[in-house]
Amino acid sequence: MIKIILADDHPAVISGVRQYIDLMPGYAVVAAAASTAELSARLQDTPCDMLISEFSLPINRIGDGCVLFNQLKCEHPALALVVLTMIDIPAVLYQIRNSGVKGVVHKSDELGELGRAILEGSRSAPYVSKTALRLLKQGPTGKAPTRREVEVLKMYAVGNSLREIADRLHKSVKTVGLQKASAMRKIGLRNDVELGRYSCTMGRMTRSRR
Repeated sequence: MIKIILADDHPAVISGVRQYIDLMPGYAVVAAAASTAELSARLQDTPCDMLISEFSLPINRIGDGCVLFNQLKCEHPALALVVLTMIDIPAVLYQIRNSGVKGVVHKSDELGELGRAILEGSRSAPYVSKTALRLLKQGPTGKAPTRREVEVLKMYAVGNSLREIADRLHKSVKTVGLQKASAMRKIGLRNDVELGRYSCTMGRMTRSRR
């Protein structure tokens, strides 16, 4: 019997996933958590083989997102982790996929995609759902942004205009605009809305390291 813990702060998600897994022979949900604090406690007191978790749980003791997953890998190296998330930013999904998880499933996918991820995860082969894969194909180019491009992007993300950045860096507005666009393309951000959401997500991850 493969024992599974669920982690999500939406009761309806927990209930729906639990009912689905109950229909899978050889698999059982043994506990659920709605925050990182609850998850830490459940992992300490409930033996399990797999964790199905949202990426952005309410933060308490052990961080958020990839920081949480990296810590779980250190503390529970045998634990198979499947991420079930609503995140649709390719750059963030790229980081999730590369964080050592066994599966990435988007919440807009059919439950059958989660079932496949569970089956593949328990066999040690990573699985990416159809929607997550489609989003990932829109993601990073494989080239890392230059140091100046990252600098421009960070300044823009915290509210500086292209003109303000250009004045501060003693560059033309056109040059700064091209550097911003190049950085976003390399990271996999399609527009300024995604840049804002990406900055918020990565900001939470950075703060959780402190």
